[in-house]
Amino acid sequence: MSASASPVLPPLNGPLSLIPGLVDFHAEYNSTSPFFLFPFPDLSSDTLGSISFLEFAQATHRVAHSFRPGRKGEEDAVVAIIVNCDTLLYHALVAGLIRAGLVPFPMSSRNSVPAIASLMEHTSCHRIVSQPTFAPFTDAVRESLPSGFAMHVDDLPALTDVFPTLAPSFDPPRAVSGPYPPPACAASPSDVVLYLHSSGSTGFPKPIPHTHTTILHWCRMPIFVESRRKAIRWGCMALPPFHVMGLCSQLYAPLLSGQPTSLFPPRAIVSAPPVVPTPQNTIETARKTGCTAIESVPAFVEAWSQNEDDAKYLASLQALIFAGGPLSRANGEKLVDKGVRLLACYGATEFGLVTCVFDDGVEEPSPIGKTRADWEWMQLPRECMSLGASGRRDIRAADVDVRDTPALHREYAKWGAWLCHIRPLGTTSGQAWSLANCRGC
Repeated sequence: MSASASPVLPPLNGPLSLIPGLVDFHAEYNSTSPFFLFPFPDLSSDTLGSISFLEFAQATHRVAHSFRPGRKGEEDAVVAIIVNCDTLLYHALVAGLIRAGLVPFPMSSRNSVPAIASLMEHTSCHRIVSQPTFAPFTDAVRESLPSGFAMHVDDLPALTDVFPTLAPSFDPPRAVSGPYPPPACAASPSDVVLYLHSSGSTGFPKPIPHTHTTILHWCRMPIFVESRRKAIRWGCMALPPFHVMGLCSQLYAPLLSGQPTSLFPPRAIVSAPPVVPTPQNTIETARKTGCTAIESVPAFVEAWSQNEDDAKYLASLQALIFAGGPLSRANGEKLVDKGVRLLACYGATEFGLVTCVFDDGVEEPSPIGKTRADWEWMQLPRECMSLGASGRRDIRAADVDVRDTPALHREYAKWGAWLCHIRPLGTTSGQAWSLANCRGC
């Protein structure tokens, strides 16, 4: 299919897994369409580089062959990832390990040695993918593990071994690895696909298992459904790939919508470390790659609100979504006054991105009377809410229940670790509610 044609969209209610199922679907039906777009060869370039869906699928086969040749050895072994590499390579590593029948566990390298050791113990993880620069760190982790707890360190593959078309010299072309052997039997919906970890704000970070069922539930959450319906091209290049926000917007979203996501240029091809995100290089990369929406952290949104050219560009997008913390009301209103479609989003590693998006009445009437001026407020979909026998509101997301208001007339309620101001919007019956001025405690 041509890169300009509309992609063939994969089914979301069938037997296909997200990874490798949808990876292989796109490799067959949307092979030449871009999965990732980036300025190339560097940030200053106006020329775009790309990785197609087929090239990404081939990269996952190369990774799988590298880490588990011939599918030999233990199935479902957990593999920690502690690296500082280009986002392009990171996601190929995660997807390739899953293809190999392994369970990747992306970890933030900012975690302490005892925290990493704790995560490994709790998941029976005996293998780490890392880089030589982390050798003192991984050696310290090994020392922190109980006596007799085996730990093996694998080197991160080179970017050009995984994506040979990005090599400066590509003559003659390297042979494409053959297809990686499929599993002997189909995966169970309850099988763990990968682990992510919590923030560790109340102690050591905790491992959060994501099963096939969990991930398929996430694929039906509002941000994915609407992104697919609106053919959003996300610009989320500043988000870390080990974090739930980065994983969802950079890897999951393109697989669900068939639309590319934008990244910073891979710097490993010149033996340089990854691009350090700033508000300016993020918005410039978004401009160059033709993003139609950006998801970012509040600090970057605050910076963009101070620049007239940035605000003008942001007003041309379908949405600017922020998550991960509060945004100052003054700067939020400044952007909205300049025509920016600003939306708040809330989620967590445990249950995904649960709030509604594009629900501000711009394209179609909002069922709760929400407008652009209500950018601080977040609506929870009906599927996430039910009235319990005690009269309490339960917010249900996947397998997690979070308690909400004991009675709807109370103005303030403790919601998990959040203090939320609650009010109905518009003149509807009050069955749809939104959360405002939410701040993690």
